[in-house]
Amino acid sequence: ECLIIVLDVRTCADEDVKLKSVKCAAEILKEKIVCDKKDLVSFVLVGCDSIEKDLTAPNVVEYGNARLCSWNLLLEFFNFVNKTACEEGQWLDGLKVALKLQEEALVFKLARRRILLFFDFNAFPQDYDKFNTITDTLVNEEIELIVGTHNIAYIDNSESGLPQAIFNFSRKCSPEELENQKYALSLVPRCNATLCNFKEALHNAFKVTNRRPWSWNAKLHIGSKISINLQGVIAMKNQTTVKLKKVWGEDNELVSRETRHFIKGTEVTPLPEDLVTGYMLGGTPVPYDDTLLEPKDPHPPGLHFFGFIKRDAVPDEYYCGDSLYLLVHQKGNTASANKLDALVRALIASDRAILCWKIYSAKFNTPRMVVLLPRLADDSNPATLYMLEVSYTAQHHFWDFPALRTAKSECSEEQLQAIDRLIDGTDLECSLRDTQQPRQWPQNDLLPFDGLPSIFERNVMDVLERKVLNQSEVIDKNFADVFWRVPEPLEEKSKQAAATVKKLFPMRYSREWLEKLKAKEQAENGVLVKQEPPEKEIPTPSDGVGLSNPAQDFTRILASVRSITNATQKDARFQGLAAQVRVVIFTLLERRKLNSEQLGEIISLYRQSCMDFNAFLDYDKFAEELKAVVLAKNLNSFWQDVVMDKQLGPLVLGEPTLDDELALKAYYIIENWREGMEVEQEDVEP
Repeated sequence: ECLIIVLDVRTCADEDVKLKSVKCAAEILKEKIVCDKKDLVSFVLVGCDSIEKDLTAPNVVEYGNARLCSWNLLLEFFNFVNKTACEEGQWLDGLKVALKLQEEALVFKLARRRILLFFDFNAFPQDYDKFNTITDTLVNEEIELIVGTHNIAYIDNSESGLPQAIFNFSRKCSPEELENQKYALSLVPRCNATLCNFKEALHNAFKVTNRRPWSWNAKLHIGSKISINLQGVIAMKNQTTVKLKKVWGEDNELVSRETRHFIKGTEVTPLPEDLVTGYMLGGTPVPYDDTLLEPKDPHPPGLHFFGFIKRDAVPDEYYCGDSLYLLVHQKGNTASANKLDALVRALIASDRAILCWKIYSAKFNTPRMVVLLPRLADDSNPATLYMLEVSYTAQHHFWDFPALRTAKSECSEEQLQAIDRLIDGTDLECSLRDTQQPRQWPQNDLLPFDGLPSIFERNVMDVLERKVLNQSEVIDKNFADVFWRVPEPLEEKSKQAAATVKKLFPMRYSREWLEKLKAKEQAENGVLVKQEPPEKEIPTPSDGVGLSNPAQDFTRILASVRSITNATQKDARFQGLAAQVRVVIFTLLERRKLNSEQLGEIISLYRQSCMDFNAFLDYDKFAEELKAVVLAKNLNSFWQDVVMDKQLGPLVLGEPTLDDELALKAYYIIENWREGMEVEQEDVEP
């Protein structure tokens, strides 16, 4: 890997940002010195003074060509970041220098190229003329960009449900700072960059995908007659290799183990024939059985068929590990290729998967349960099987909870009453936190267990607090009557929650109750319709957005764009669709008779999609062009009835500040309408 770290050293940058940037870079260097000695690293400083002699761009200094990690490089890095700094510095110039260093490192035949940018997107103005050129270069060269800064928060994307990084707008932001933050957010759709805080930046820098080739020759045994020669190839694996070297032992030093024997605290010296192989159980020696001492015959290596299962019978929670293996027929073996092709077609036709044992070799002989999922052949790939490991029984206790009552366990009436009292004495107002509220970590806390205090515990704390405040040990009778009684609103909510829990999770199995509940659900909601699996992509329509029904065409094509799993392809497809929609909107505005309802609907859909895909700059530019066309054609009624009434102006991130409200007000108010050229209301179609 070649990793170029770009750091912000400007005097106007926040000191906390500069300190954390240096710490993160040092941690990455230490990790690579220990684990990844073949990786290349270099540094770029943004914000150096012009008196420095080694400037490669305005206010930008590079450390030099990328080189192997060493402790000497770490010490030189600490000296390098202390260059004379100034207030000026463009982060795009830093990325440009980093791209030059990446190009110079291509002679090393790199497997991965990444740039890590630590920058404070504050109120100092930046030049964005080269923004599109640099981001296009990052995409075309397949260079991964990670951007780390300090005021980052996370919300859940309303469309995908995944964590989305935003800037924290809790403090007052100037227009220049908002512009810098908008361009930083635009890096995500433009070049598939990762925008995060310093902690997540460090995590993303360490989390890499190992691309080492891996193959495994094996046979798939189905019954006693069918045998298919396969070759397993690793398709995806997350792994960090750590190599340790013994440095504490001398060459001539011998290490031996001292064995001593004791009986009831007294040391004894038994003869070798008196020793018995076994274990101690409560002070009593228990010898091993002869069957345990005899070595077992190793299992035959390969894949051994266990049974056919439904394709969706194994939920995703059963899959474990970060590896995905692709099984293909052995090279040059036509018979195995034909057998595998027939097997894959049969599995897909019957919507089945294969459950089997995987035994790697005679040395690594522990059986593992795996699932083989079929994948049809196409023009460039033969028929293959995906092999996914299934968690074994010892892992289930991490997420599988035992049933309260089973057929083999009988609960007494006292035990059931105790569970009732436990439920009634707990505040069960467990509500999920709002996913649209900014948070400091990517994943949302789905189960706030800290919000379930006991009702009686809360009352006791109220009593103790009153005693401390009043500094008196005697509590008056009225106070005791009020506070030792369960508060009525809290009791009511707790009782309702307890009744809901008992209804959804009955402690006594009742077939009649289940049938009654099922009949009630069918009567209220109707029979549930089996939905299509969400992972299948919707094919992109061949036609584009037309002039007759633009909103319907745009919604249909946008659905296919949103179904694309690759983020870069999805954003590229959306940008092409957005360009079509803008052309359609301006074409409709050229007509002599305007359809206000049609234009308002398509502009509203386009505005919402730009918000979902973080295309804020594109929509702001479109809004200015729309205003210019309206002014040129003097479309007063269209501006009032459509743009202003539906609030189709520029996008605002987060809660609008005073500056945002003033900017929107200035955008919507147009005073210099030309007289006598306005399109009449009767010329506008309803």
